[in-house]
Amino acid sequence: MRSPFATIAVLIALSCAVSAQQPLPGSGSGTRPENTRQSFREESTTNEIAERAATSELNAGNEYFKKSNYDRAITSYKRAISLAPSFFQAYYNLGCAYVDLRQYRDAQHAFEQALALNQKAAAVLRYLGSIHHKLGEFETAAHYFSACLEVEPVSIEARNGLAAAWSRLGKYAEAEASFAEALRIEPASSEALAGLCLNSSLAHQDETAVSYCERAAQQSPELVMVHYLLGKSYLNLRRYELALPPLKRAAELSPGDGFVQNSLGLTYFGLKRFQEAVSSFQRATVLEPGLGEAYTGIGSGYLQLKKYREAKEAFNETFKRDPASPVAHMNLALACLELGQRDCAIEQYNILQDINPELAKTLHDKLYRNRVVTVPDSHK
Repeated sequence: MRSPFATIAVLIALSCAVSAQQPLPGSGSGTRPENTRQSFREESTTNEIAERAATSELNAGNEYFKKSNYDRAITSYKRAISLAPSFFQAYYNLGCAYVDLRQYRDAQHAFEQALALNQKAAAVLRYLGSIHHKLGEFETAAHYFSACLEVEPVSIEARNGLAAAWSRLGKYAEAEASFAEALRIEPASSEALAGLCLNSSLAHQDETAVSYCERAAQQSPELVMVHYLLGKSYLNLRRYELALPPLKRAAELSPGDGFVQNSLGLTYFGLKRFQEAVSSFQRATVLEPGLGEAYTGIGSGYLQLKKYREAKEAFNETFKRDPASPVAHMNLALACLELGQRDCAIEQYNILQDINPELAKTLHDKLYRNRVVTVPDSHK
C-alpha cells in the first residue's frame, strides 16, 4: 500500500476508487453484465438471423463472465459485435470484462463505443469517469462524472466520483461541496464521509479533517484510510497523544503499510518515546525500503538516545534515497559534533547553506556559539 499523500498514490487513488467514488465493475463490486434482453438500436440494419446469433454470443459471454473466465467472455462479446455492430449491450459487457482484467484502456474504448450508441447511458458515463480517474486523468474523469449527473442528478456514485476528481485536481472547495451534496442525497454515505476526510487532509485543513475523519472512522471502523488520516491530522496539529490511537488502529488493520509505521514513528518521537520511534521507523524501512524519511527518523531517534554512530549510519542511508534532505544533514552534523568530528559537521554546514540557509544559520550557531544538542523542528 502507498501513502494517500504519495500517490494518495496509491492510498488516495485507491481511496478515491474504493471509498470516495463508485468502484469499477467486478473485483467484488457486484457488477455483472446487463440483461441480455436489452434491445438492439432501432436503426440497426442487422438481419434477424444475425441478431439471434449475436444474442447467443452475448449469452455465452455472460456465462463465461459469471465464471470469471474473462478472456473467453471477451471473445464471445467481440463475436456478438462482429455480428451486430450496433449492439450496445455487447460493447457494455465487453467493457465490464476488460475492467475485471484491469485492462483499463481496452475498457475505455469499449465503453466509448457503447456511449456512441447511447449518449445518455448513465452507467457508461459513470464507468468512463471511474476508468479515467484510475488512469490519473482527472480532468477527463470530472467531465464524465459531470455528464452522468446531467442524466442522473441523484447518482451518489457520480457525485462522489466528481468530488474525488476535483480533489485530485486541487479544487478542494468544489470537492467539499460535491461530497457534501452526496451526503445530503444519502446521509449515511460512508464514501462521502471518507472523501471529505481525505479532501480536507489534501487541503491541509487539519482541524476540519479531524472532524470528518472521526465521523468516518465511527461509520467505517474497518477502513484503514480514515484511521490513518485521522492520526496524520492530529500529528500535523502536534496532538501526539490523540494521534497515537488511530495510527495504531491503522497499523493493526494494515500491518504491511510502511507509511503508517512512519507516522507512528513520528508520533512516538513527538511523545519523546524515542526507542519506540526508532522501532517504528525501522519497520517502515523494511516495508518501504525507498522511504528516506524513515531513515531520517531512525537517525534522529538514535541522536536523542545518544547512539551517535548508529545515527550517522542511518543518515547516510537517508542520503542514498534523498541526498538533499535538510533534516538529515542537520542531524548528521549534530551527531558528528557529539563524536568530536568537527570537520564532518562543517561539511554538513556547507551543504545546508545551499539547500536550507535557515537550518545552516542554526547549525552555524551550534558550531561557533554553543554546543547544545537539539533537533530540527520537524522532529521535535
